[in-house]
Amino acid sequence: MKALLQAFFLAAAIQFGCVAQDSHVRYQSSHKDSLLSYVDAITEKKIAKFKGPNQKQIREILEERKKDFQKNLADSTFVFDDRINAYLNQLLRRIYQSNPQLVTKDFYFFVDKSPIPNASCYGNGIFTVNLGLLNLIETDDELAFIFCHEIGHYLLEHNDESLLRYVATMGSKETKTRIRSIKKAEYGQFSAYRELMKDLSYNFLRRSRSDELQADSIGYRMYANTRFAKGAATSALKRLRESDSLMFASDSDVRRHFNFANYPFKEGWLKAEETLLDVKEKSDDYALDKDSVSTHPEIPARIARLHAIGAPDDPGAPTEALRQVKKRAAAITIQAFIDDSRVDMAIYLVMVLFNRGELDERAYAETMALLLKRTYEIKDNHTFGKYVPPLSPFSEERYLNEVRTFLHRLELKNVRKIGYEFCQKYSALMSGNASFSNTTLFFKNLTPP
Repeated sequence: MKALLQAFFLAAAIQFGCVAQDSHVRYQSSHKDSLLSYVDAITEKKIAKFKGPNQKQIREILEERKKDFQKNLADSTFVFDDRINAYLNQLLRRIYQSNPQLVTKDFYFFVDKSPIPNASCYGNGIFTVNLGLLNLIETDDELAFIFCHEIGHYLLEHNDESLLRYVATMGSKETKTRIRSIKKAEYGQFSAYRELMKDLSYNFLRRSRSDELQADSIGYRMYANTRFAKGAATSALKRLRESDSLMFASDSDVRRHFNFANYPFKEGWLKAEETLLDVKEKSDDYALDKDSVSTHPEIPARIARLHAIGAPDDPGAPTEALRQVKKRAAAITIQAFIDDSRVDMAIYLVMVLFNRGELDERAYAETMALLLKRTYEIKDNHTFGKYVPPLSPFSEERYLNEVRTFLHRLELKNVRKIGYEFCQKYSALMSGNASFSNTTLFFKNLTPP
């Protein structure tokens, strides 16, 4: 199994109790209006910084970015959890107090529900930290350094430099020449134009090796002012380097989970049909973004650079606060998959955690029963394909794709019988559990006598 999944699951499941009992996820802030006003204000502040002939184009780009971010706020991209926010804020306070030169009044750290280990700086005061990063890091110290690194990008104005380079490239003589050439071409105009757009695509979070080294250096200077373990800077990068692999690479043992005496598992459920294959080449759904903080290029060189400026190797010690945050982040990750009806992701994750003994049997039974019910519902209302993607022949997510094949091949009658038999199997264990009882009744009412 790949290192990332090992880190994700080991961290996610520390004393992981019942998912459903701790499953409420708040996707909207209780201060939504003030957050929208904040995004408006920092966008106008950023726009005002740029002068000159390209100001109109820059305004359009920044306005569009603002709309995208506000759409993410409305579309449940972020989670607003009091326990996680309190933990992050106490780490940030320690950084700020040790670096009084920082002007932090525009800073806001959002928690993204993504399981990808990543943190980002938007360059305008907005920072994001993914739930996957909370599951990856092992000490407060490692996360504190990553925060300092992202603040380093902000201080060095790397986002602004990226924007200016993009605008200059779009208006360059070379680009205009390429566009004229495409327009004159008798054949292949569409593919040539698509390739041009790919070359010119603007990703304001993309970082060069030089940017990363600079952010590491200024970030470490801030970090060294704190009382966090100095060596956690290098251990954080090592952990991120280990995460540079595909997720969902552990065998879920799906046959065992859905094999019942009265309804044996059918091997045909795992035989992928050609009609299930998406012939378009695409990357794995949760393969890591190669421009993200978790897979920044040249991590060995960055570690060597930190060593050169005096960073030792000492990750610090885990804390009870972090242990609780990991537990909460894991519960939110599974619940977010459920809320999004991503039953493939959720079923896979629940099975693997249970296989490892990192999810207790009652939590497993309650959550899996709910997932089988959700699977039946989205198949019954013909929205299954909206939530569970077709298989790609180019995907390396072998075991996740095995779960997807299984789910795609199931007919409504199969889901009904599996759900009923699953609930019967765990009925004694789950006696008195209201959620499980309701799910059992759901499948019992669907099953003919």
